[in-house]
Order: sequence, then C-alpha cells, then structure tokens
Amino acid sequence: MQVKTEKAGGVTLERRLVELAWTDPDFAGLLKSDPRRALETIGVEVSPDVKIDIRQQRPDTLYFVIPPLAARQEDAGTVINQMDLWQSGELFCWIMPQTLKLELLRMRQSFRRNNP
Repeated sequence: MQVKTEKAGGVTLERRLVELAWTDPDFAGLLKSDPRRALETIGVEVSPDVKIDIRQQRPDTLYFVIPPLAARQEDAGTVINQMDLWQSGELFCWIMPQTLKLELLRMRQSFRRNNP
C-alpha cells in the first residue's frame, strides 16, 4: 500500500499521522497492525532497532507514560537528563531517552524530505 499524500507544505509528521488516521480507513488499519510499514508509506524512515507503539486515544481514557527504569538500580533516584523533567506550565512533558529524541527528530526530517 502506498499512501498518496498531498504536499506536506509545512505539515508536521504528527499532524499528518492524525489526518490520515482520521480520514483513511486503510491507513488507520495499517497504523494499528504494522505502524512501521504505515510510517514508511508516508516517507518516514525508522531505524530498525526502534520499536513503534502507536495508540489512538479514547475520549474516556487518561493515559500516563511512565519513563523506563534506570539501567542500574543504584541510579534509580538520579535524574539522568534534566530535559526529561521539562514542562511548559502544566501542559507538556517530553519523556524519552536521548537516543529516541534524536530518532524522532530524524523521522521528522525524513518526513519533510519525502513530502516537500
């Protein structure tokens, strides 16, 4: 399946994913069954060692993302990366390891490159 996207024209990867998930039942199904392949159909390159978990929110469910445990138990109480605790007011908290932050930025770049 190759999803024909309109020119991205400044549309972000995340916005395009939402638009397609809401308007294209085939893409939504692929996103649920094989998110890596769904991302490939819109020109997003994903490193093979990165796992993808895409969930469509439910209007009656509150989601919490818990950061992974420290690699060593003795480091569990130590903040490894202060940016993991960053927030803007009470609206946003971006919690992921540095390597995945870089991967997300790379995925966004591949989306923009493949959807000029």
